Amino acid sequence: MRMRDVRRGVGCFAALLAVTLLNPSASPSQTTDRKPILEGARKEGKLAIYSVLAVPDHSQIVDRFRLKYPFIDVALVRPGGSERITSRILTEARAGQHLVDVIGVSLLNMHQLIKRNLVTRYPSTERERFDPNFKDREGFWTAFYVNPSVIPYNTNVVRPEQSPKSYQDLLDPKWKGRLVMEQRDIEFFSALVRHWGEENGLAYMRRLARQQITIRSGHTLITQLVAAGEHPAAVSTNGPRVELTKRRGAPIDWNPPDPTVVDVVTMGIAAHAPHPNAAKLYLDHVLSREIQEELLEENFVKPSGRTDVKSRFMTKIRGSRVRMIPIEGELAEQWEKFEKLFQEIFSAR
Repeated sequence: MRMRDVRRGVGCFAALLAVTLLNPSASPSQTTDRKPILEGARKEGKLAIYSVLAVPDHSQIVDRFRLKYPFIDVALVRPGGSERITSRILTEARAGQHLVDVIGVSLLNMHQLIKRNLVTRYPSTERERFDPNFKDREGFWTAFYVNPSVIPYNTNVVRPEQSPKSYQDLLDPKWKGRLVMEQRDIEFFSALVRHWGEENGLAYMRRLARQQITIRSGHTLITQLVAAGEHPAAVSTNGPRVELTKRRGAPIDWNPPDPTVVDVVTMGIAAHAPHPNAAKLYLDHVLSREIQEELLEENFVKPSGRTDVKSRFMTKIRGSRVRMIPIEGELAEQWEKFEKLFQEIFSAR
């Protein structure tokens, strides 16, 4: 999502600039006066996190946070996917209960919460290292991690030089009846239609549908089907999942099309956070290079939006010089329209 409001936190920037001039060697995490936040967090003593990341993975991030701030008791909750987390927050807000401090959900769902004034701004200095595509201008959200959509193919069935590398390649007659696609990939569909323009975008999708594509439910399943050779390639699926499967030894690889559609899992602070200072410490922790590189990228294969993180996955995408287009949060307002168009074009097949 690209917010249209171009106002920036002038006061925060001025303060950051002043400290940087006084101490040019200071790192981003050192340029904010941490004392008031630390004192506030110590008094609060607690932190509540609602996040879409799987608990076994997220617990490792929390464990490192506890080592830094042992005086904070952390409660990590994963009530389900982004939609369930958002629904829970909305229900609590309607009941006048504000229980969550840090929120980690998809950009579409974060946008809904921002519109309902349930997320507050926090211009963490760690945000300075993030690609502009992966943070909003106002400071409401920053990418927790990113999920680029790629074109996967089975390396036992398809040679790299013959693999589909572009959206146009997918229209080649040789792929007719051999491709698989997720049955509700509306984010991917809508991002391309909006990017290309509705007329051109829908014309492409109709041509793609004539390729007799097999429709299946779930990006993980699609990755498994391609890795098993049941389908030589897929129209699009979750790139990090494909990369993880590849690293585990499966005969699967992928190409980044141009443009590459990117789903963003965001993180922000609740507007009525009961422990706002602890939430700020945690957001800085999650966005730090340490967590983004050592845990999210290396251990979990969850690519980072930071430009200084060594990411084999993002290096391949950026090395291909493709444009990355994040799924825009405003899509939530047009969801029903694009869902209907998607079903009209692909459901019969």
